[in-house]
Amino acid sequence: MATTAGQTPGGTTAPRPLTFEEIDDLIYSARLGDVDALRTDITSLSQKYNCASSDIIQSAIDMEDESQGGTGACLLHWPAANGNIETLNYLLSLLLTPTQTPPQTTTSTQTSQDPAARAATAVNPIINHRNNSGNTPLHWAALNTHLECVKALVHAGADIATKNSAGHDAVFLAERSEWTALPADDEKEGEGEAEVTLNGVGEDEGKGEGEARGPLSKGMQVVEWLLGCEEGEGLERGAGVSGSGDGDEGLMDGVEGGN
Repeated sequence: MATTAGQTPGGTTAPRPLTFEEIDDLIYSARLGDVDALRTDITSLSQKYNCASSDIIQSAIDMEDESQGGTGACLLHWPAANGNIETLNYLLSLLLTPTQTPPQTTTSTQTSQDPAARAATAVNPIINHRNNSGNTPLHWAALNTHLECVKALVHAGADIATKNSAGHDAVFLAERSEWTALPADDEKEGEGEAEVTLNGVGEDEGKGEGEARGPLSKGMQVVEWLLGCEEGEGLERGAGVSGSGDGDEGLMDGVEGGN
């Protein structure tokens, strides 16, 4: 099965023609957060096709027809959406170029890469892969308020300013999680899938105006980090807003469906 994934950084290797079953197995393991199964399958496939592990990741795109629940998502989308930082870090580690260092998510030790060095570092295009709705793994991590996944993706080269097909960036989606209610279409999209949740405002959040402000919610932690990190310089709160929340139908498209 051919994919639309790009080439490996600095290389000319084309994505491998993985079979539907091979892609399906990889996606299933990525959704479950089964690192051992992913490691076994990626290693086996890289030997089978005589290629790098990164080539396998680039080739494992959900290309099933949208009418059958296809999402166009890559392997990174699933752990990003589900908050499986171990799985996400494992996949990202296979995508790093020799000049990059593994993503760090520990708050006390995390520092941004020097801008000049980052500009000279080739970022694997799969990190910014857009699914059928134009959402990157970072969009899904931000929407679900998984801060550690957001950090890992940004430090691996995810573009914070990228907007989805509805014109919304990761900052907007993290802010959106603060809204007391999502559009009906988006609420329906999240039904029936326990592994992915939209961590919005809790029952007690947003109450008691005038009372002492409590700790930042998960959504606002993501917003503040994105706006404060070096990679987010120049972004503004709500920068992705283009009128209202309309147009985000299918934002987490296919997440509730099995693959």
